[in-house]
Amino acid sequence: MRTSVLARRWRHLWKSTRSLRVTQRRDLSGGGGDDRWPSPWGQPWTASTLTNFMNHLLLLRGGTAAPPLDRCEITCGDLHDDDDYNLPARYKHKLDKDLNRAAGLWIHHAVAACHARVLRVRLLARRRLRLDGRSFAAGAPFLTTVALKKARLTESSLDFSGCPALQDLTVRSCNIQAERICSPSLAHLRIDECSFHAETRTRVSSPRLVSLRMTVSSGSAPVLESMPELVYPNVRIEDWSRDMCSHNVCINSGYIKKKRGHGSKDGCFCVDEDGSGTYLEDLTCCDSCYGCEDGSSVLLEGLSGATDLDLISDPRVFIFRNDCKSPTTLFNSLKTLLLNKWCMAVDFGALVFFLQRSPILEELTLQLGYCETRRTVVETDKSYSPTELFVVSKQLTTVEIKCTEEDEIVKMLLVLLTTNGVHQDQIHIEHDFCPPDLSGYDTNNSDYDDYDW
Repeated sequence: MRTSVLARRWRHLWKSTRSLRVTQRRDLSGGGGDDRWPSPWGQPWTASTLTNFMNHLLLLRGGTAAPPLDRCEITCGDLHDDDDYNLPARYKHKLDKDLNRAAGLWIHHAVAACHARVLRVRLLARRRLRLDGRSFAAGAPFLTTVALKKARLTESSLDFSGCPALQDLTVRSCNIQAERICSPSLAHLRIDECSFHAETRTRVSSPRLVSLRMTVSSGSAPVLESMPELVYPNVRIEDWSRDMCSHNVCINSGYIKKKRGHGSKDGCFCVDEDGSGTYLEDLTCCDSCYGCEDGSSVLLEGLSGATDLDLISDPRVFIFRNDCKSPTTLFNSLKTLLLNKWCMAVDFGALVFFLQRSPILEELTLQLGYCETRRTVVETDKSYSPTELFVVSKQLTTVEIKCTEEDEIVKMLLVLLTTNGVHQDQIHIEHDFCPPDLSGYDTNNSDYDDYDW
């Protein structure tokens, strides 16, 4: 509503308000008669109208006279001129560039001049909004919460060292091209449905992190540096990840490459012409699968101090199994562990890795149902016996196995557990389990909900 029609005191009230929220503008010009608003007030945002409005609303606010902002939200929907095919490509590029520059200026002003405590930014522009770390690098002493959605993070380093009070960072549905994300104060980090760089790994450095929720939709999983205070990490890698064996996309490519002498039986999954698939017997990494160049851990070493740990991925994603080769990774604080079917490969090697290195583990949950149309990950037979004996945690009281049906691989798993000290009455099997969707597609159709983060 135009503040000029309310009262004179409204003319400058916005300069001192403690909360600013700019949301998607609805089309109000469809009515008839006197109810129709004049243009442009009745039309959704365009790149130019949004920029002009925000420059006057936010950039004229600040200074010593104005109180600090408790909350600043810019959560606009689709811009009205995004689908205008009559605009020349050069002009569209200029609109994108101008909007990116303006948005960086708004963020910088909100956190540096207006001292915002909570900042949320989401613009559904034609291309992802390009942001870099310079908006935060100048210093934001009061900033505690940042949420970014539908953005492209392009700076070589997203350095939040200038935000000493920052506690919560949410990055959702973003394209993360940064080489490093670092914050000395961050306690809670959520990276949800994000795409990372395909060839290089982003390094995450946040030594005071307490909770982590991360979903890698595509690209390479980031390297997690030491997080000694981390309690509950939840890491999920979907099947568009770069950390997938390259032999899993072409028809019988694993066997074809082997015949030609360009590969081995390390391919993870070969798709037949009818859409069915056959897992190969060895799911270790092949030459085209990589972790860190120096052979160190990518994810598990940084998560080793966790108390409660959830690790979910498509069985063909190799990065967790690659990390399980580390001779130094120990989970001395781990009490609750949840894994899915990726840990079943290669004679349960990853599962054995965790059981051997978690001395105070109390609860273990295995989600074995992944896809009913695919065959089991390992070849089975009735004469199975564990190849290696070990001692499980004396504190382990509950093992929960969730599966679609009690097949041969579950029977093998029971032999493995009971042979190594887990009593039968401690094992509980849940049938008809519905596995999580790891297809990499975003099934959340809430882009038009301005308050969904």
